Amino acid sequence: MIKLKNWCKSNIIFIIVCFISIISCFIIPFDKGYLQYFEGSGETLTCIFGILIIVAGLENIDFFHKVARSIVKKFKTTRSIIITLIFITYISALINANDMALLTFLPLSYIVLKYINQTQYLAFTFIMQNIASNLGGMISPIGNPQNIYLFSYYNIGLLEFLKIMLIPTLCAAILIVICCFFVKKTPVEYVDNYNHSINVPKLIVYGILFVLTFLVVSRVIPFYIVLPIIIITMLICDHKTFKMVDYTIPLTFVAFFIFSGNMSRIPAISNFMINYADNNTFLCAYLSCQLISNVPTSILLSKFTSNYVALLVSVNVASLGIIFSSLSGVIAMKCYSKYKPKDSNFGIWKYIGLDLLMNILLLVVVYPVSYFSILLW
Repeated sequence: MIKLKNWCKSNIIFIIVCFISIISCFIIPFDKGYLQYFEGSGETLTCIFGILIIVAGLENIDFFHKVARSIVKKFKTTRSIIITLIFITYISALINANDMALLTFLPLSYIVLKYINQTQYLAFTFIMQNIASNLGGMISPIGNPQNIYLFSYYNIGLLEFLKIMLIPTLCAAILIVICCFFVKKTPVEYVDNYNHSINVPKLIVYGILFVLTFLVVSRVIPFYIVLPIIIITMLICDHKTFKMVDYTIPLTFVAFFIFSGNMSRIPAISNFMINYADNNTFLCAYLSCQLISNVPTSILLSKFTSNYVALLVSVNVASLGIIFSSLSGVIAMKCYSKYKPKDSNFGIWKYIGLDLLMNILLLVVVYPVSYFSILLW
């Protein structure tokens, strides 16, 4: 009973998402339409599982400890270290998608902050990494899942895409840096008493698997080819990693796909989209993202509007909102639940509150700047 209680505390978000997903199934009964919710999700779920198990393998060969020591040795203050962690995630999202960037670098942040005894900044760092992954990835056609879809659906040119997203991206980057300066510039001590060496052959293998997951995100290689390769390789290299994977993360995505799919099929919601999407695309898309998240919104509204500039900008900016407006927000929250110190008084609900506060503070600047950037078109 105690184990079940602790599991429920650690997986409260998974339980909530499953609950609302089940409730939505009573509104929209099971039918063939449910299969459409998972169109294109094979890539997403494969990449999530792949990164989770690769990261577990990297943890087992102490790769993150090695990187953590290098970061601490090079950057001498808490502020500079946290800025580094946030912008590593920011840059990674440009080429490897926001979700993948978070799954890769949130564990690193935990190890670094634990290494310098500054885990009181864990919630702030995770939240800012989530914001950075969303707002950094928005200037890249493969930076966010909704970008991949809209880039292809509207046949947007690469140069045009970059021009559309340039002003919102620059604005967001400046604000992220400003937020980081609220972290105290506390000097950290570096004590090098770690003598373990990394298993280089395994590191190379995990690096190859990581590249394969990137190629799945980019839709260069089909997920059904890469997934068996990852599973077989990890079974050979380190079968213990399968016990380390938090399977509630991909299952949370499955539940969320069902919930968002059902929400989009509710007549009141779909009628609202039809009536207001084309004339009020920017606001309509933002509000929709808060209800059904950004990827389902992109798919839904693309059927009703030709104003792809407003839609593209809005579904990216809409990650600044409630925690469920972007699937990456769920990942960051799940990881915080996993890594937060057991003696910390900063629980998951305080995390959600701080996340909402940080998102609102950035939104009041990014939203109007983004809206006026659209008028330039």
